[in-house]
Amino acid sequence: MSDNGAIREYSTSGVSTFLHHTEVGEAIKKVTFERETYLGVIKVYGLRNKEYLMENVQGLQIGDRVTLYRKYNSESPDCTAVASAFPDDGSSIRVHTLAGLCLGYIQPPERYVMAELMKAGKHLYAKVHSLNVDMPMEELDTQKAVTLDLYWMEESSPLNIANTYALGEAKSEVMEKNGNAVWLAYSFMDRDSRYLEGMSEAIDQMEVDDRLKLIKRATEDDPWAIEIWSDDKKRYYGHMGSRDNKIFSYMLDAGKHVYGVVRNRQRATVPHLLNFDFDVYVEDK
Repeated sequence: MSDNGAIREYSTSGVSTFLHHTEVGEAIKKVTFERETYLGVIKVYGLRNKEYLMENVQGLQIGDRVTLYRKYNSESPDCTAVASAFPDDGSSIRVHTLAGLCLGYIQPPERYVMAELMKAGKHLYAKVHSLNVDMPMEELDTQKAVTLDLYWMEESSPLNIANTYALGEAKSEVMEKNGNAVWLAYSFMDRDSRYLEGMSEAIDQMEVDDRLKLIKRATEDDPWAIEIWSDDKKRYYGHMGSRDNKIFSYMLDAGKHVYGVVRNRQRATVPHLLNFDFDVYVEDK
């Protein structure tokens, strides 16, 4: 392990072997994994310097593995994202080739959920899904140049050391304190759900800290739609707001225990004033 806390990992799953690392030249830790969960396609904010980006994607192919680790946008002038207002809010996730060449940063909204998993020591990795760089430099859109397939690789036993924490963080600052449950996001009911028949009565029976059951059930308009129910499935609370639905849907499809816990609720007799919001957790069983 280096002074900045990043580590490399040599990981095996069945007969396949791959190398995952967060910094070139760091210590190696051998880990045995059980299974992987596919979390969808994610976009990369490419580099502001187009020439640098074009150089770094040379030789990169669809299906190649890339490195993900938490590191702020402002740390390197040669690895600055194209987004001028890219926030250094602790959720920045940098993408490098396995040779250590910078490709950019994960775009919202997925990066927020990814950062929470990574802070909890969960092992995320990605493969190149698409490369849109076969064009003259002046026509290159760096925000669409690279997309990735994201995976959550699970161990037979939980990681004791976070493999992707940010520079300067101590282990105790990045590991979750609530057992196997990892906080992922703050969410809310979608606006249309307020007008469902019986919603006022349902929210009247809701209390802060109630657990909510989240069920993926696609609609004609939204293939990633997630329904919200009381934990005993006796009361229906409509649908989640759509911001993080895609990545949560993939977790639910994979059998992950994703659930909500009520933070606030607003009772009312008129629909437009009804509201509740909740924290989303995933429990690693």
